Amino acid sequence: MSEAHDPAKLQDYHVHNITYKVVAGHNIELSIVVPKALVDKGVKVSKKFPIIAEFHGGALVSGSRLYSPWLSTWLLELAQLKGAILISPDYRLLPEANGLDVLEDLASFWSWYSEQFESTLANLYPGLNIQPHFDQLLIHGGSAGGYLAAQSVLLHPEVNAKAVIMSYPMIDLRDEWWWKDFERPVFGMAENVPIDVFEQHVKNMTPGTVVSSDGAPDRAVALSRLPLALSIIQHGKFLEYYGDDTKLFPLENLPRVHKLPPFVWVMHGKQDCLVPFKESELLVKEIQKHHPDANLRFDAHDGDHGFDNQAGISISSGWMKEGAAELLKHW
Repeated sequence: MSEAHDPAKLQDYHVHNITYKVVAGHNIELSIVVPKALVDKGVKVSKKFPIIAEFHGGALVSGSRLYSPWLSTWLLELAQLKGAILISPDYRLLPEANGLDVLEDLASFWSWYSEQFESTLANLYPGLNIQPHFDQLLIHGGSAGGYLAAQSVLLHPEVNAKAVIMSYPMIDLRDEWWWKDFERPVFGMAENVPIDVFEQHVKNMTPGTVVSSDGAPDRAVALSRLPLALSIIQHGKFLEYYGDDTKLFPLENLPRVHKLPPFVWVMHGKQDCLVPFKESELLVKEIQKHHPDANLRFDAHDGDHGFDNQAGISISSGWMKEGAAELLKHW
């Protein structure tokens, strides 16, 4: 269900971990990922660099920022190609939190981005004059991260993203997939994760506990909360903890936003066992309905959840090359 974290995936980058908010004494962190090639020469740079905001997946229950098996190689290729700085936040996780808590953390992240990102970079690299190019922002996320990427452009248009990429996003959260208990084995498992995994976790929860990442601080272990995430989804418990406020649902926010970024890219595997392919089909349909002038690309390909992380998926070939070429016209 999960793979080992591989720190070597970021060996060409400096990774800086920053607290962007504190909740009940608990630090919620983000990482700033800077290509070593930008700073290791020690010369004054005096340049603005494009930005990638990356949101991790995990069904809003599991996952951690920069967990390498979920950090797409093609996204790092884009970062290298553009000389971009990547920022990736953790956020509060269900069931200790609820959906409005998650959106509150999303708002706090974008406030930090607007108010503190530039000064944080200046303090990290004094004398180099490395600045974020706020007019060159790309937002990406996969699965639950795709949900947060969508909510970023729908609820925070002030960040003025030039492009958003949503990979197999959790979008239609009122669908029965998220609230009905039925058998839906995943990743070749013979049966559902037992409901006891969920029930025992909830029984042992301490009120007021804040959880914002999964695994060891260096994310060097497999994800411990992934069975919990599967148990919650498979047994129809997701909405019970997520909530029912209308702004929690991207498809209900979509008609309310005045414009979308100049480039919107949706990708989804047709055999996805965790987030139904039909969710992206519906998202594309709703974008076309409410924003008919949107510059929209939809890549639908054979594959399961995380299909874009397969070996050979690269911005240098095939459909990914075509999509990247479109992206780079706007970002």
